[in-house]
Amino acid sequence: MQVQKIMTPRFVFTSLGVAVFAALVLTTIVPIMHWIPVSVTETATVIAITEKGCVVDSSYGYPITVAGCGAMPGEEITFKYMRPAIVDSQYMQRVHAKADYVIP
Repeated sequence: MQVQKIMTPRFVFTSLGVAVFAALVLTTIVPIMHWIPVSVTETATVIAITEKGCVVDSSYGYPITVAGCGAMPGEEITFKYMRPAIVDSQYMQRVHAKADYVIP
């Protein structure tokens, strides 16, 4: 005679409750919407040419290499790239502003 182990409803509901509680706590502490990348299309001036493509200075504040670019330095090109959503939300600026009060 074989004995089968069956998960009791109490165990199932307790596990489900713990998982839901953990998800709620994590999304409260670290907002998930800031992890999602956002597609951005912008026009910028080419500042250099490399073997990988044109280097442009984006509005994000970092240089971006655009592959397959045939422009010369000083020309404006339109390009598309992905950047973190947290940049547009100003979330990190609020965090740093609050942290400035703590630093002696």
